[in-house]
Amino acid sequence: MSEIISRRNALIKQFRFPGDFIVVEGVKLISEALDCGFVPKASLLTEKAIKKYSQLYTRLYGTVSVITDAIAEYISDTSTPQGVFAMFGRKELYPDYKSSAHIMLLDCIQDPGNVGAIIRSCEAFGFGGVFLSEDSADIYNPKVIRASAGSVFRQPTHKEKLTTVIPLLRKAGYALYSSAIDKNAVSLREIDFSGKSAIVIGNEGAGVSQEVSDLCDRSLYIPIQGAESLNAGVAAGIICYEIKRKSNFVL
Repeated sequence: MSEIISRRNALIKQFRFPGDFIVVEGVKLISEALDCGFVPKASLLTEKAIKKYSQLYTRLYGTVSVITDAIAEYISDTSTPQGVFAMFGRKELYPDYKSSAHIMLLDCIQDPGNVGAIIRSCEAFGFGGVFLSEDSADIYNPKVIRASAGSVFRQPTHKEKLTTVIPLLRKAGYALYSSAIDKNAVSLREIDFSGKSAIVIGNEGAGVSQEVSDLCDRSLYIPIQGAESLNAGVAAGIICYEIKRKSNFVL
């Protein structure tokens, strides 16, 4: 099997600009995608990677093209590439809001690291899914995939206008809370979360939009001292933990 050595190769161009496909890099994340039923359309491995990760190579067999180390560095989104890449079709898992206890909504969260971290926390604390506004980061952005540590392949997520989603959640019996820095909001400590709850995390700079906030029942804030605010991913993780700790639902 000859190596692909040119950046102009059609397959290399597709991995660089995958369009509607997902490019996943690294042994662990590719393995998790395969375990979750994602079917590889094509994969690229260096000769070193084929020898080192023989088990994964076997799982990808039939889709593999060999690339040089230079091409691996060209494609890679990391500083130390393992030389393993796979392309998958997208597969959407719609949030189960009708039977779940807790749902997360992201209002214009544009940092892929934050989106990935929040999806990871939601899986860890048993949330039924994550709805993202249409102007949030792409669910399958490589940085989102890495920050989620593979949770993005398992945790139901969906992009839709939050002004469309919120009425559906309200009809399904959810109490809706928008996160805020405003100390006039209700402290996270004072909410018992004994019923179905949906939380909106706002944009890193602007917070939750007024349009979305107006549709929520209450605003909540996390009591902190010193720092003016928390990173969106950190704030969401704290809220997820607190909801699980206080909730009467078995998660």
